[in-house]
Amino acid sequence: MMTAQLKKEWLISFAGWSAFIFFMSATYVLYDWAMPPAEEINNRPWWALQEWGLWYLLTPVVFRLLTQHHQANRLTKQKFICILALMLCISMTYQAIFDFWVLCDAIPYTMLYFAPSHPLVLFVLSYLWHTFLRTEQPLHHNTLEVETGSTTARLRFSDITHINSASNYVELHTEQHHYLKRITLKQIEQQLPDTQFIRTHRSHLVNLDYVERIHIKPSGSGLVLLKSGQSVALSKAFKPVLKAKLKHVA
Repeated sequence: MMTAQLKKEWLISFAGWSAFIFFMSATYVLYDWAMPPAEEINNRPWWALQEWGLWYLLTPVVFRLLTQHHQANRLTKQKFICILALMLCISMTYQAIFDFWVLCDAIPYTMLYFAPSHPLVLFVLSYLWHTFLRTEQPLHHNTLEVETGSTTARLRFSDITHINSASNYVELHTEQHHYLKRITLKQIEQQLPDTQFIRTHRSHLVNLDYVERIHIKPSGSGLVLLKSGQSVALSKAFKPVLKAKLKHVA
């Protein structure tokens, strides 16, 4: 079943490219009509469709990939660039093969001819998606969505004892369980209340409600000992901020 979002993506794609192709075709017709025969371009009526018709299909694919990754909270800058780069490779490859077999154009000529226009198209598509199709994620106050096997659940902030960074993932710890979530520590830190969670290390966040005490090592770094019996690394850089929030902790 086609959702409202999917219908909107296809509608923008179809309406936008139809208007553009019609405009380009009309422009060349009017130019030939206004110019003397020796200066006419004489493009075929379907020239614009031949040049740009591929984007009827690629545009909704671009919109869908961006939307799906955004809704899954996985649309990082790197992922965004990868999606656009993939679509650029597909469009340029198709165009080179089509022009070679149908129009007998040399592949280097086709690549050079379309090199400026296809990246520009993808730039415009990304702008349209951000402006008209990008939807804000619904807010779930005081909870995070986590995967539990084949299902998803919502984990309350108050149940999280600490969070560890694991590359592009984080480990969310509670007193009994831990969960893996595909998100960076910086991204998840922005979703958490700074009055409740504090960074103790570049790879660790701690829920202040679970801090039992701080153990300082002779080197100046230390450990944050939690009420759950777990411990989290404390670096020199974050020690003053943590101690300021926990003045009662020795």
